[in-house]
Amino acid sequence: MTKAQIIDQIIEKKRELKSDAEKKYSQIKKSRDAKFLEIIEKYFDGEFTIEDAYISQKGSGSYEIMRPKPDSDYDRGLIDLRLSDNWKTGEYENLTTSVYSTSDNSDWELERLITVGEVAKVVLDFQDDIVAEFNKVREDFKKKYDNAYSKVSEIERDITSLINEKNQSFLDIANKALHSKDGLTFDGKKKGSVEVRWDWNITGISNIKILRKTTSGKSADIEVTQWDQSPRKFENVRMHNVENVLWQYRDYVLTAE
Repeated sequence: MTKAQIIDQIIEKKRELKSDAEKKYSQIKKSRDAKFLEIIEKYFDGEFTIEDAYISQKGSGSYEIMRPKPDSDYDRGLIDLRLSDNWKTGEYENLTTSVYSTSDNSDWELERLITVGEVAKVVLDFQDDIVAEFNKVREDFKKKYDNAYSKVSEIERDITSLINEKNQSFLDIANKALHSKDGLTFDGKKKGSVEVRWDWNITGISNIKILRKTTSGKSADIEVTQWDQSPRKFENVRMHNVENVLWQYRDYVLTAE
């Protein structure tokens, strides 16, 4: 079993752990959001003159008062409500509103303005209480919410690190072959390319090898075979140009499907 295959097995197990961690995080978030919604409903339910207006939760601390609209296939928003937080303290500090303006004087739009006014009255009267209750719920959930979120992030970082390690293993294989007497062989449909001079790019490479590196290691003499032609030698090619071939070999040969 190759190193890449071993890493793939570890990644698969990590992804299973991530799925479980995400489910736990999602459950905690849903429970917290349900508590948030209870607060909004406590203060706004029963305050609307328009009977078919209702509260829709858009996200954590974000809500929209909705209502069916004649000749529309979907319900329309009347006014948005959002708890804004202080990035320094991490606490909610304001209950903000957002409404749109229109010159439409239909009954539906005029009734929307009635609802906007009713929402504004609740915000004026109870904003501080609403914000305080939101912060209480946030604090109650903070430890388990943060732990669940951190667990998901930790596993994501592990997976990213393993993917990077797997990629590096392919590049190590390619680098070893590049320095060998056989060189890198592009035996698939896609061939390699290398910039031997700033204005000269060699394409259609079926084989490339390093013959000699300069003392500084910044340049190298290379031998390149294009398709079935005879090998050609190029001197003092910049190593960072040569090393671009390693990524090509990874994609065109080692991981090609």
